[in-house]
Amino acid sequence: MSLFDTEILPYSSPRKMNTIDKNGLKSLLLHSDTMKVYQEYFFQNEIQQRFYHFSTDCYLFALDGQAFIQNSTQECSVKVNQGVWLEAETIHKLVPISGRFECLLLVTEECQHDSLFTEFMRVQSTGTAIKLESNPDSTRWVLSDHPKVKIEIELLPKKHQELIHYHRFTKQFLVSLTDTIQVKNKDQESTLEPKQSVLISPKHKHSIINNNDHSAQILNFYTPRMTKDCVLVISKPNKA
Repeated sequence: MSLFDTEILPYSSPRKMNTIDKNGLKSLLLHSDTMKVYQEYFFQNEIQQRFYHFSTDCYLFALDGQAFIQNSTQECSVKVNQGVWLEAETIHKLVPISGRFECLLLVTEECQHDSLFTEFMRVQSTGTAIKLESNPDSTRWVLSDHPKVKIEIELLPKKHQELIHYHRFTKQFLVSLTDTIQVKNKDQESTLEPKQSVLISPKHKHSIINNNDHSAQILNFYTPRMTKDCVLVISKPNKA
């Protein structure tokens, strides 16, 4: 789902990804100059294993089910709301453990490897991530410190509305994980159902709203990585 007149570039497939049968789905959600995002699901009785081989680093985030992942030297398992980095130019085999498996695949832009980055095949979740509580109204967990993309899970309190803000240079790809939420742009509101996504382009003023009577979780991908990129919009006082 696209919002705010974002430009979608031509389709570009991964270098190697085996086909999903008719009862599974593989789709390209976004292709920008900094990242590609795919969504796919399949059933264990039809797909016993999947192979991934990308020319750049890929982040796999589980939306539903559980799977086992291995390469020539490492192995791990992921379940709902957990993610893991898959290293570029490395063949990874994924074996579904649950009857149905659904995931997001974020593929970074072309870049040289950062020798200090050591998170490949290390499972990341809110239970292991750095927890940030910069203000009383929001809790965020930084799932990854990749040099090209920042990945966070954010907990929106009930009846919560963000302050209007924008990002000067960063694209924000947002996925609603648990509940129906609203994304407000100027005087227009768009609704995201669970597992729906939206791309918010740089310089677009927006606010994320949780109108539910309980907290809601969202997943954020920010790229390119920038420091002090968020700008709050200060409203002018009404004249008497």
